[in-house]
Amino acid sequence: MNLRSAASLLLIGATTIVAQDSSISLNGSGTTNPSKCFWHIMDKLMEQIKVPARLTYRAVGSGTGIQEFLGKDIPEEGSNTYTPYNDFGSGDIPIDGADLEAWNAQGIEFVQLPFVLSAVSFFHSIPGVPNGDGGLNMTACLLARVFDGDITTWDHEDIKKINPNLNVNADSKIFVGRRVLGSSSTYSITNYLHAQCPRNEENPKGWPADKVGSTVEWYEGTNECDGSGAMTDCLVENAYAIGYIDSAHGHEEDLNEIKLSNGDGIFLTAKEAGVNGIQAAASDLSAVPDSADGDFSTMAFYNKPGPNTWPITLVSYVYIRKDLSFISNVAARTLLKAFATALFDEEYIGLCGRYGLIPVPSDLRELSLAGIDLVDAADDGDANKWTFEVDTIPGAGQGDFVISQKRESFTLYEADRLADDVASMQEEVRLLKLEMASMRASVAESAAGMFEPSFVLGLGAAVATMFFAF
Repeated sequence: MNLRSAASLLLIGATTIVAQDSSISLNGSGTTNPSKCFWHIMDKLMEQIKVPARLTYRAVGSGTGIQEFLGKDIPEEGSNTYTPYNDFGSGDIPIDGADLEAWNAQGIEFVQLPFVLSAVSFFHSIPGVPNGDGGLNMTACLLARVFDGDITTWDHEDIKKINPNLNVNADSKIFVGRRVLGSSSTYSITNYLHAQCPRNEENPKGWPADKVGSTVEWYEGTNECDGSGAMTDCLVENAYAIGYIDSAHGHEEDLNEIKLSNGDGIFLTAKEAGVNGIQAAASDLSAVPDSADGDFSTMAFYNKPGPNTWPITLVSYVYIRKDLSFISNVAARTLLKAFATALFDEEYIGLCGRYGLIPVPSDLRELSLAGIDLVDAADDGDANKWTFEVDTIPGAGQGDFVISQKRESFTLYEADRLADDVASMQEEVRLLKLEMASMRASVAESAAGMFEPSFVLGLGAAVATMFFAF
């Protein structure tokens, strides 16, 4: 046997060993909003686990994530299968109460674990209208009329009433972008529109209750922009456009955010509301069920009171079946519980602040952790139970089922370091932009002053004096 043949056999053998050992895998799907958070935490866990493990997450939207988690309305089957197509699901909307009841009736129970808060915003692409001060103000009632086709141009008198300095061409048509498939962004903005501006006899142009949800019947003049990337493209590629997207994504793409009227009637952006304004929306937890396997469908944080409260605050959930026997590998079942636990550990969920995600209040955190305990991994004697090594544990820290925070990869270490550097540079660029805008405004004011009548007369007199002096 030559060396090349021997090397080939060794490679085949190594590949076979990896293939056999790589049987621990977890695969989730759902909302795009916390997808970067999931990917970051999953990469972190994979570098900290000794044995080969693979964790993946498909960012396909809340609606699809729920469909695949429940086995509901699967197109190729033409009906409900009740069979999970993912190991866990995720969404920025709670599972509908009727679905909870129907699946429980089939003997299928699950927990919904609220783990982060985030914001959704409306953005625009009106030329010459800036972000922040001097930006575009909109109320829920105006937005309802735009997205329902009653207002179709930016120079409409009702828009200009609250934006007296808005300078747009006459009859500048509004390009209205909206999502297509089941979307938590659609769910959240329609809840906001109806909460602040419900349609009734006194307000016939408000937002109707039958158009509240993750999928709605839009008026035909709207434009399909499905997914966060496609919505960004719609806003960037079309002047005079309006659309909605999770705030962090819009800020990352440097889109122009609309100042929304909140529950106290104050206009602000999600960036201005900040972490405190988003958390303030979740201060009332009266609609939270007693247990994570209960009904969350009435828990909502839209148009809540408070001067700095953001009016469209989302809760992101992880959905896990209480009986994990459908996952063949026992170690994968217990790893799913460990992954869920990590979502409430500052060491891991703290990685997600850079993506605009905020940990849930302590009461929701405790409810979720108790919910993880309701999940049965069918691990007799805890033989495959995963533990976390925070402080060094000699010997036992090298166990197969130990997630060690002492174990890292240089790639992720370097990526985190570079991300911190980029964030610092982005802040410097933001401050430079503000300084340049201030300088431009000062120059414009000075130029305008040069052509005031008194200045021109004074300049004329000075020139005449100089002329006659010669």
